[in-house]
Parts: sequence; structure tokens; C-alpha cells
Amino acid sequence: MSPDVDEVELDGVDADAKRERGALDEAVGHAHAELGNQGGGAAQDEVEGAVKAEALDLGTGTVADSGTGDADGALAALSERTTTQDFLVAGVTWDASSGEEVTDVAVRLRESGSWSEWQSLGVDDNDVPGGRAGTEPLVTTGADGVQARVRTVSGKVPSGLQVDVVDPGTSRADAYVGEDQAPASSANAATGFEIRPKIVSRAGWGADESLASNWPETSKSLHAIYVHHTAGTNSYKESQSAALVRGIYAYHTKSRDWPDIGYQYLVDKFGNVFEGRTSSRWDNPIGAQAGGYNTGTVGVSAMGNYDTARPTSSLITALQKVVAWKSYQYGFTATGATTLVTGGSSGSGTRARPGTKVKVLRVLMHRTTNETACPGRYLAAKMSDIRSGAEARRKAAVKKYGAATWAVGKPATVKPLATQQPVQWYGTTTYRWKKVSGARTYQVLQRYAQWDSTMPSTNYWRVVGATTGTSMTVSQSEGLAKQLAVRAIGQNWERGPLTTLVKTSTPIQPSDWVKSSGWTKVTGTPYWGDYAYKTTKSGAVLKLRGTEQVKRVVIRGGTAPGGGRLKVAVGSTTYRTLDFDQATDSDKIFTVTLPRAARGTVTLKAVDSGKPVRISQIALARW
Repeated sequence: MSPDVDEVELDGVDADAKRERGALDEAVGHAHAELGNQGGGAAQDEVEGAVKAEALDLGTGTVADSGTGDADGALAALSERTTTQDFLVAGVTWDASSGEEVTDVAVRLRESGSWSEWQSLGVDDNDVPGGRAGTEPLVTTGADGVQARVRTVSGKVPSGLQVDVVDPGTSRADAYVGEDQAPASSANAATGFEIRPKIVSRAGWGADESLASNWPETSKSLHAIYVHHTAGTNSYKESQSAALVRGIYAYHTKSRDWPDIGYQYLVDKFGNVFEGRTSSRWDNPIGAQAGGYNTGTVGVSAMGNYDTARPTSSLITALQKVVAWKSYQYGFTATGATTLVTGGSSGSGTRARPGTKVKVLRVLMHRTTNETACPGRYLAAKMSDIRSGAEARRKAAVKKYGAATWAVGKPATVKPLATQQPVQWYGTTTYRWKKVSGARTYQVLQRYAQWDSTMPSTNYWRVVGATTGTSMTVSQSEGLAKQLAVRAIGQNWERGPLTTLVKTSTPIQPSDWVKSSGWTKVTGTPYWGDYAYKTTKSGAVLKLRGTEQVKRVVIRGGTAPGGGRLKVAVGSTTYRTLDFDQATDSDKIFTVTLPRAARGTVTLKAVDSGKPVRISQIALARW
């Protein structure tokens, strides 16, 4: 049975609901429970001290608070107590395009005929393209009613505001199946999978793969591991865990419009580890675990609310196993630190400003870098234990197996053709590499940017496709700078190291050229593409505004006896004057190499009056 999502619209404050006793009571858990208000004693001092120890300098000052926030803003929506279908997972969502800033969300549920107290939900404005804004998911052992309230800065209702309740359906996975064996190491070297814990695969927990869409983004390497928790009950049974994962998956894909579940891994209180985002058992698919920091990190979500309950020893051990495996696989100490760069996307709730380099612990809480209380005070108090336990396991693995190495070799490349580099002149072309011993298949990846955008991190890649052969034909749109790479996939799906096939660019379409008067379109030969833009006017210019990271300006045009000259400038600097006066009519490629990468407006300016300059293609290379 596939997951079923029911929606309850929130269109303002219900007057009758507001008059009910307890309608505006303070919510418990997750986002707004204050340290120091949970009773005193040594246990509370231990929790508070552990949370404060996690505070780090994020480049804009020390994070001195606990990430708990406050329930500011004005009441924008309060629903009546509403009967719904039976459900295990709930959340509140709204249109990402809404201009209203949501400051506080709380719900209460009807479970076994009784209404719960208000439960606060962390706002998770993760920057997933095309997704809906919303809260982190809340899990329950079973409910059939919901009431919600929402505060915003303005007191106005965000467009599309609704409660989403998810019945994950039934599956054979609810009997808890999902055997998983780690890949064996090679005969003479460790692969990093020797200490991978048993992981319940997506098939094992009953994922409906029709809910997921293509998500080709992956990280080349791993720098940090985020620890999360969900909101809601801690009273679920082990037999309910797979259904809860399916419910979170449906909430993320059907309610939030994400392409897949946000976390790479989930761990229940019984110590079971579940595969989250597709391919997480083998690779580093980029998820939605920490807006602004998703590239180069993974997220492990502890199922339950650890702001109101203490984590079990089984859950802590499972977290240690996941962290130990990933830190061993990627060769870093689980107790160490690293530097992350804050992403520039809006709506991700980062504590630091976009572009800021932040120094954080390798194994960190969601609340460390983002405005949330996740993973809750009691799990926060165990972070040191998680790191130290994982590091002990990692060291034991190094002692037993040696340092992890690639399980499969690096492909040797075939030199690109002159039509492929530094400019890919054809929209579709084939790149090749040499066979790798022990490879079952090859995966081709790319990173790219438009001519007026900066290239993404070298850790950010998009999967193009896979093949069992040693070549791939790829198509590319106009105006891109791209790096294409390939890696071998081992017999047990282990990923090998990336090797670059080509660094190239594609021509910029003429509609992006800013043309002054004096230019006319001409057709025929010897122009590339059978057309060119021609001028005989001194001072006529073509401009490309807002260029980024320009290393070479490549111009393709028609030359002829008596042709004119063309000045090439980037910003305020003229780098070269090209001469279109050639002995014969020809299609010629001019390359202007800059001493260093530049940005700004590229200006092509005709020098001579009455002498023709004809340009058919312009490309900007970054290498």
C-alpha cells in the first residue's frame, strides 16, 4: 500500500478554537524549550554544559545561545481540532515563494482518543529548488486528529499554509526485513566498507521509488557529518520503524516536493540504521540535511524527540557506528574539526552569512550552523560520547585493516580532440577513457556553470550517466563552462577516484550578446554554423556583461583579404587586438589568453572603418 497524504488547510485564526482552554499554551520540545527550565540538579547541569561546549565561532561571532530561539511573532493561524485519516507522520508546509516569515509552529495530536499537549516543530526552510517551505517531520505511534498554530513576523498567513498528515501504508518491510552485507575488502587493501554497519536498504524499509525523482547531485568527498532528530513520539515500537521512515519519505517528497528523503541515514532507538537518500550506502548523494552546507556533508537523523527524552544506548551506539564508518572511509578523525563554506542560497536558516568560512567539528549538530534546536538537548549532551566512541572504532579499524584505499583504480583518459577543448564546438560529442581492471561499470559526472555564474565547489558534482563501456556521448547546452569526469565502479558498487575527461566551454548564444549599432547578421560560408554578425563601423561593439572567472576569450569568425581589426577587453583592460585581414577567406579561431582569471564585461570593439569584422561564435573558457 502506497503512502497517503491528507492536507488540512490553515487560513487564519479560528475564533472558537482560540477561546478553548489551552489553545495558546506554551509548546514543549524541539524549538522553544529553554535550558534551565527543565528542573535543576546535576543531570541538567550536565546537559547545559554539553550544549554550551558545542558553541563555535562561525565567522560572525560566537554562537552563545543554545539554538533554541523564542516564540516571537504574532499569531497568524490557529485551526480547530480536526479529525483526519490515521497517520504516523505530520508536518506543516507553505509556499516557498510566500513573503511571510514564519517564526513558530506547533501542533497537537489526537492519539488513542486523547489530545496531546502542544508540540513545537522546528522550521526547516531548506533551499531545495522547487520545494515547499515547512517544518521538520513529527512522528507518532498513531494519530487521527490534529490542531495547528502558526506565528509569523507580520501576523499574516503564508500562502499555501497547510498541515500534511501521512499514512505510510503497509509493507512487508514492517516485519523488519532488510539484510545487508558490507562489500568485502580487496585482497591486499581495505576499501572503507569493512566496518559499515548493517543498514536497512530502501527496499528493506519498503520505499515506493515512484515518489522519488532524479537527483544527480553528489559530493566528491566527505568533510562533516550532521546529527539530527525528528520531532514527536519516543514511544514507537521496533515494528513501526520502517513505517515511520516511509512516512518521513512521503512527507519530504509529497508534502515538501523534494526529490527524495532529506537525510542520508536514519537511526531508530533500537539501534537499526536505515538508508535514506538513494545510493547512500555506496556514495555521497547531496541531501537536505543542513541548508547552506549540504555539499560535502551527510546527515544522520535520530528518530524521536531528544529535547524531551534521553537517547537509548542502542541509538548512541548506532550513531557511533555510522560516524566511525564514514570517518574511516574518508580518512578523518571523528573528534577533529574542519572548515565549511556557507552557501549563498536564501531561506536556509544559516547562522553565518553566505560565503562565510566556518570552523566546525567534523561531527556536529544541525543547530551548530543553522537556526534550530535540532537534535535536542539530550542528544546534544551525548555528542562528545558519539565522537569519542566513533573515533575508537575508527582507530581499531585502521589497526586491523589499515587505512582505507580505493577499491578500484582511476581511469586513464584519452586526450580530447581539438573540437572538444578548450571549446566544445558541437552540441553533442563523445569522450573516451581506458578500461580499469575490476570495474563493473563507469559513472560519468560533471560540474558546470553558465558563463555569467561562478563554478560550484570542486566537491559538487552531478551524475550524467553510467555505462559498461569506455566512452560516453554527451550533449551540452550553449554558454556553459564545464568539467567532465569519470570514475570506475567496483564489483561491490564501491566508487573509485574521479579523473577529469575534459575542461571546456560551449559557445554563448548570440541572443546574449549586447550589440551596438552597426552589426548585421550575414549567412553562408565560411562561417561556423553558416552565419555571422558583421560590421564595417569603427567603434561598433559586442558586449557580454557580468562574466565570471574568464581565463580565455575564444572568438570564431570569418577572415578575408582586407578584413578589419578587433580589440578584446575584459573589464577595463584590453588584452589583444585581433586581425581579420587574412590572405584567403577562412573560418578562423582566435584565442585570447588572460594572465589571470577576470570578471566583468567582455567588450569586442571594431577598430577600422570600412573593413569587415565577422563574428560567428564567442566562448569564454575558465581554464
